Amino acid sequence: MPKFHEGMKVEYHPIGGASGTSTSTGVIQKIVQEQGSTNDVRYEIKNDHTGKSATYKERNITRTL
Repeated sequence: MPKFHEGMKVEYHPIGGASGTSTSTGVIQKIVQEQGSTNDVRYEIKNDHTGKSATYKERNITRTL
């Protein structure tokens, strides 16, 4: 079951996970989950600054805003 849901504003690491890289903020647009897989949840996040969307693993999201 996904930890976050669509419409949530989050802070996340756009590159490399939580390994000391800078963070960005954005809004979750869509939850992407492969059929039959409960462990591999990805979130499509639209970046607040660039307006571009990309998918990120749950581990990249640091907190909700």
